[in-house]
Amino acid sequence: MKKNLSLFASAAILCTTSLFADSTSIDEAFKNGKVSGDISVHYETWNKKGGEEDSGFSTPSVGLKFETDTYKGFQAGVAFRGNTELSEENHDDYEATMQKDGSVTEAYVQYENDTFLVKAGRQEIDLEWLGDYNDGVVAVLKAIPYTTLTAGYTNRQAEITLDTHDKFERFENKKGDNSAGYVIDAKVEPLKGLVFNPYFYTAKDIADYYGLKTTFDTDVYGLTAHYAQTNEDNVNGSNDEDGSILNLEARLNIADFTFTAGYIKTDSKGGIGSMDALGDNIDPTEELGDAVYATDSKSYYLGAGYTFKDLEISALYTQSKYENTDNNENNVKDKELTFAAAYSITEQLGVEVIYTDVDADKDSVLNDGHDFNKFVANVTYSF
Repeated sequence: MKKNLSLFASAAILCTTSLFADSTSIDEAFKNGKVSGDISVHYETWNKKGGEEDSGFSTPSVGLKFETDTYKGFQAGVAFRGNTELSEENHDDYEATMQKDGSVTEAYVQYENDTFLVKAGRQEIDLEWLGDYNDGVVAVLKAIPYTTLTAGYTNRQAEITLDTHDKFERFENKKGDNSAGYVIDAKVEPLKGLVFNPYFYTAKDIADYYGLKTTFDTDVYGLTAHYAQTNEDNVNGSNDEDGSILNLEARLNIADFTFTAGYIKTDSKGGIGSMDALGDNIDPTEELGDAVYATDSKSYYLGAGYTFKDLEISALYTQSKYENTDNNENNVKDKELTFAAAYSITEQLGVEVIYTDVDADKDSVLNDGHDFNKFVANVTYSF
């Protein structure tokens, strides 16, 4: 799954305290509601080697959201994102990524008190293996000490960012029928900075998958150990191998510098199976995801970042060695180097640029085994 390139886009928070005092009536809740959004311009260009045609496009984008004040614990919200073609290098470069020019991205009602939260409707979800915008229901239990327990259901999903605008579609299972996904996710913090995150997902006629992510963070360093595996549903005589993934990561903060080192390993026979059917969060790269999640993939990544006032710069190098099961080639090796910079001109106006260079093996699952690079620029005004 493609990464969200905008550093200025808002992430959904499932469990949060209302920004407003409770209104005394439904009419007052609407009158005290808040409008927010952004006006953005996205540009990207691809330089593809090996005889393939270069591509690129630019698009302006507008996002709007209205959220009511709370009334007796209830709150409602609706959001929209629209975009259109500004330019493209070749015919259909824009349409290949932007399947739609506009969508209602959120339309939900939620109820929250000190014990639990329930949010129903179209909403943005950010869990370990469930992301993007979903039609579904999420419930968060806050009554257990040191624990946040989340349960969710989704049956339709779309990825909508500054550089991608998909249609909302039902999940398709291995039979070709519509399916749905269910998740139970717990975050337990027995000590400050130490978080245990066990989870379980199931999607009928696709797979069950479960795992445990453990993180420990201080002001100076952080560590992550994450393991998950699938139990694939074999239907219509299929014999799909179960998948698994291991992620180990270390982080270091020194003054205004950050450093990251990590390792990702997938199953030698089944890769990650169907684990990313509803979304993913482990892959740290911009374009190397199919290699990182391939069969018997071993990926190493090193990152560094620096912040100076309103400027953030970062670099990430990743190398993946894996098996291409389509042509039975072992020891396929791909590399990616990404540089990114973001600058806040004002509190509302920001600019970011991202340059990614991919060195693809001749037997790579990426771009038919040809090298390529990509440049992205975003300008965003948020309000």
